[in-house]
Amino acid sequence: MARYDLDLLNDPLHTSSDDEGEGEAWMVSYLDVMTLLIAFFVLLTSLSEPKRPDLPSEAEATQLASESATPVPTAGTAGEILPDQTGLLPASNALLPGDTGRALPQAVDQGLIADDEALISDSEEQFSALQDSFNALSLQGVDATPGREGLTLRIADNLLFASGEAELSYDGMILLSQLQDVLAEFAGEISIEGHTDSVPINTARFPSNWELSSARAIAVLRYLEFSGMTASRMRAVGYADTRPLQDNSTAQGRAANRRVELVLREL
Repeated sequence: MARYDLDLLNDPLHTSSDDEGEGEAWMVSYLDVMTLLIAFFVLLTSLSEPKRPDLPSEAEATQLASESATPVPTAGTAGEILPDQTGLLPASNALLPGDTGRALPQAVDQGLIADDEALISDSEEQFSALQDSFNALSLQGVDATPGREGLTLRIADNLLFASGEAELSYDGMILLSQLQDVLAEFAGEISIEGHTDSVPINTARFPSNWELSSARAIAVLRYLEFSGMTASRMRAVGYADTRPLQDNSTAQGRAANRRVELVLREL
């Protein structure tokens, strides 16, 4: 018969001390590893320092301080020696009077002014010559006056059209033919603008003064084009009664407002 250990039979859950030691051995190794990791991170933290910008050396700091203390030169007359300076202020870099922070080259400034003055002078001379030419024709009801946009040639409507019509009359064609030679001397743009009085019109062809004024401007443009004027230089505009010259409450004022204007503009 087999023999059994009585202690084992009495306490089947009993374990020996050797088994307990082997079961807790991994805990010691785990704690050692954790200790080493913590020490490693503490070492890394101690070695890392925030970066600071490089400070200038003592000699550089002294030089910067002396440069900042140097007075800023003020504006002077071209060709003069600036205060605390050894050079001359070039004439092309002279500062504008009363302006110490902005320089305008003298050559550019004078060039622009000269160009503008030359253009204005040429324009005035050209328009003055054209005005003299129109006035020399001595056409009754035709007035040439300098305007805001150029020379304006104003023609009364009764010289060109019958009342309420937009077809050029024979006398109107003769009048435009007399003006054509002078218009051909002008190389700019010609805006042909129709104007009416405030009396409303309501016909099958002209439901309002807008259509009447536009049709009259187009009729003049087409005649000038047929006579040899370049179409690309002209345009037709209808203003109806929106730009009166005089009060529409009187017959004289309404007659002055019914007109066709040829506005000569430079390109």
